[in-house]
Amino acid sequence: MSDFFRLAIFEYKKILKRKNTWVSIFMILIVLVLLVMSSITGADYWHSEGGTPVFEAMKLDKEVVCSKTGIIDEAFIKEAIEQNALMLADDKNYVINDYGKHLKSSAYIKYILPYKNAVNIINSIYETNPVNLSTNGFQIINMSSIKPIDTLSLNDTKNFYTDINKAASNYISNLTFLSQNEKNMHLEMLSRVETPYRNDHYDGYLHFNMSLQVIALIILIVIAICISPIFANEYYMKTDQIILSSKYGKSKVIFAKLFTGISFSVGISFVTIFVFLLSMLSVHGFNGADMAIQTIDVYSTYPVNLLQASLISAAVTVFTALLFGMLSMLLSSLLKSSFLSVIISFLILLLPAIINVSPKDRLLYQIIQVFPARAAQFSNIFSNYMFEFFGFIFTPAKFYIIFSIIGTLLLVPLAKNAFKNHQIG
Repeated sequence: MSDFFRLAIFEYKKILKRKNTWVSIFMILIVLVLLVMSSITGADYWHSEGGTPVFEAMKLDKEVVCSKTGIIDEAFIKEAIEQNALMLADDKNYVINDYGKHLKSSAYIKYILPYKNAVNIINSIYETNPVNLSTNGFQIINMSSIKPIDTLSLNDTKNFYTDINKAASNYISNLTFLSQNEKNMHLEMLSRVETPYRNDHYDGYLHFNMSLQVIALIILIVIAICISPIFANEYYMKTDQIILSSKYGKSKVIFAKLFTGISFSVGISFVTIFVFLLSMLSVHGFNGADMAIQTIDVYSTYPVNLLQASLISAAVTVFTALLFGMLSMLLSSLLKSSFLSVIISFLILLLPAIINVSPKDRLLYQIIQVFPARAAQFSNIFSNYMFEFFGFIFTPAKFYIIFSIIGTLLLVPLAKNAFKNHQIG
């Protein structure tokens, strides 16, 4: 084994000997468990009436949706509209009282739940009053008591996918703060969206992406806690003098520290996200991987399915962790205090997360978006607002990854020289 890797292993041993490292790893496990459990207990299921346990209700809902797994084609849409009409025609499907007419859960399960993906799209793109539409997670929900599917005929949805394309195109065209180049990019991506869509159960991917920002934030906090002492502890323990005066002190030792910090940041983020995704899919099912992202966000122009979207989000989070780990090491080498380094790292994480800037102020908006807490967020990774430089358009995911790589490469020599050339006291 080379001296370099012996030094890197030694650095890993120092990280793993600290109590706060194991407390941090335990914190990740606790958050993982809580997020997976809350994805079950925090959701509403149509089978939950009558005291049905929540996990059983979740499985029953899934079985109903999976009973109609397949292509959302003309026959499927026709069937959805016909079933909705049958439901409307029978008052037994409703509870009617002084407060209005309320659909029974049993009726929804029978007539709507198997077709809910197509029904949600229909109720979004054929709605003439945008006020009736509301965002619920990633889905566009029609909040009106009378929905488009209630009044549409089969002929009205004859050009279903053409109408979706037109609705998405109009949505993009009406976004005031997009440049023409961005709009053209969206239209080009939209032309590559594969149709027809698939109908399936997709809750595993939905919950993973909804919770991504939380798990990313925890990962970055753990990185700050574990990586910040990598240089600062040498100052505190007065071992910097010994290191810098040793044979490899100004070369291999420093690079071993940098390698350790970078590999730890990438490793902890990759493993955590992989375990998190696998846990969500194990609980909610692996179904829905090949469903278009448009199934849950009908106005999205990205030509990806839910598995691809999840992997892209995971990759962006890992590269964001890479850059943040390098930034933590730079702060550690400059500030000579692991505590102060952690505090500043936390501020870099938390402050941009609570600052809201309108896309109207595009430069400031984009600066805020590249901060770690913003970059590792599904809605920003697949945002309508892109990054444009010298006529080149980058999707947020591509820009975040490129920015992380370039940023890391620029910070490496800064951290190296800050430790190598500091004044020994």
